Amino acid sequence: MRLENIYKYQLILLIFIIVFGIQHYYFQNFNFEWVFYEKILNSVFLLSIFTVLFSLIFLIFGSIKTINRKKTIEIEKTYLITNIILYYFAVWISLYLLSQIRG
Repeated sequence: MRLENIYKYQLILLIFIIVFGIQHYYFQNFNFEWVFYEKILNSVFLLSIFTVLFSLIFLIFGSIKTINRKKTIEIEKTYLITNIILYYFAVWISLYLLSQIRG
């Protein structure tokens, strides 16, 4: 699998986590009235934890591969910088979702 494809999948997962976190923040009073919303919240939280952990590995590996290439590929650099920025937002959203899980 090419590095560009890994960046694309990572980008999609990070955007999903961020959008879900924003949606949860604005509609949490309405959402908790649903019967299965707690399970959805737990599932997205677990997805965010795995995504954050594996994204860190992929970002380190990808940045080493992208920076050490003799031929620069601009689209990979763009994906790398975008994913690094979105990674920190996803970490923040994961911490927010952790605070929203009811015991």
